[in-house]
Amino acid sequence: MKKNIKKGDIIKIVILALIIIWIIIFFIDYFRARQSKTPIFCISEQTKEYDDGTVYSCTGLGYKMYKYDRSSIDASVEFGPFFIQERTE
Repeated sequence: MKKNIKKGDIIKIVILALIIIWIIIFFIDYFRARQSKTPIFCISEQTKEYDDGTVYSCTGLGYKMYKYDRSSIDASVEFGPFFIQERTE
């Protein structure tokens, strides 16, 4: 006898699977950013040129990463939520 699977159960499983996949993607890119490597899962990438160097930015699924190669900024890599702003000083 087959068990009757409800539509609500399928939706819960799909949502849970998507959350787990997002967490895996987030941590892969986070640990790559900590090692000063470029993220794998970028939605958009951009490199800005300045007088004293460049800034590479990557926007992922709910997060941003900035890689600074500028003499006026001490930080080399910054990783955070999608609303963080690029440092200018």
